[in-house]
Amino acid sequence: MANKRGYSMRAHEKGFGLVEIMVGLGIGMLAMVVVMEVYSQSEARKRTTTSGGDAQSNGAIALTMIERDVRNAGWGMDITQYANCATTYTYCDGSAACGGTGTAGPLGGFNLASVVIADGGTTGPDAISAQYFADPNLGTFRLPASTKLRSTMPQSSSELNVASTSGCQDGYLALVSQGSTCTLMQVTQVQGQALKIQHNPGGSGIYNPPASYQNDNNWPAYTVGATLSCFAQPASAAQFQRSYSINSSRRQLLRSDNSTATAAANEVVAPEIVDLQAEYGIANAGSQNVNAWVPASGTTWANPSAANRNRIKAVRIALVARSAQYEKPAAGATCSTTTQTMVNGWSTWATFNASTYSSDWQCYRYKVFETIVPLRNVMWGNI
Repeated sequence: MANKRGYSMRAHEKGFGLVEIMVGLGIGMLAMVVVMEVYSQSEARKRTTTSGGDAQSNGAIALTMIERDVRNAGWGMDITQYANCATTYTYCDGSAACGGTGTAGPLGGFNLASVVIADGGTTGPDAISAQYFADPNLGTFRLPASTKLRSTMPQSSSELNVASTSGCQDGYLALVSQGSTCTLMQVTQVQGQALKIQHNPGGSGIYNPPASYQNDNNWPAYTVGATLSCFAQPASAAQFQRSYSINSSRRQLLRSDNSTATAAANEVVAPEIVDLQAEYGIANAGSQNVNAWVPASGTTWANPSAANRNRIKAVRIALVARSAQYEKPAAGATCSTTTQTMVNGWSTWATFNASTYSSDWQCYRYKVFETIVPLRNVMWGNI
């Protein structure tokens, strides 16, 4: 018994043998592999879900900001007064403050459209701009002050006799309209008691052409009853404007805003935005009901005439947001079976061209957002 007891104690003191340890390590390693595989799969699904949520948020934020500004387009623009401005005379002395390029001449880009779509063609995203006569950053908004001419303006005159100077200040812009003709001027002096508004060329009148330019280019002289409206302007253009475009290489939605003292160019609104398409909703002349949708292309809608501009009652927008998560394909396989044919079904109306996306575009997930934005200021102004 003593020997047996001694042997039993010696056997107990030896612990595990090499075989037991190897078996235990093998089982532990196998369990670790299973745990890590489960964790890896779970983490991959988590990243995919999180990235999909980010795409949802980015797209929603981007579309909401565009929609807000487009919905307010035409803020302060008295459409009823300027609806017939088929011909608008404008001038810039070449100063950067009026959008010039160093050469005096007609001021390009000035029009009375509430919304301007720049068509990206068949390969690129569109860009969209909302225009205002008043600073959309200010809560103290009011309509442009309007008055009438009380005497005929001589050719090349730098003085306007008006019924009231209320709302006009030195440095403001003035838009004079009569019939289908309009002229953009800059107020250089307001004579309240004399009821006169000066629009002299020179240092403080960068929008006003000299008399020689007016005579050479048949600048119009307005008669009694012509309408004059005064309004403030941004620091570097004739109108307040917010523009949205896409940087395709960086997949960013950018915003440019000239309503601040220092124009903000290409601010990043949202990342992972790869495409933007927009169309005008047009109505028949004299109607407020949209009966057709047209892209901003061709001779008619790339640069709409005054009559066609007033037919634009809404804008529809489609936007594509991309997940940031790269979906790694299996060895020897491709990322996805998604094709251009499938991309064509992403929207009910917009055409997206996947060939303009990155070469590995099929390795990502996408979300498409659509909305229709009525131009309420345009419709209210034409009631």
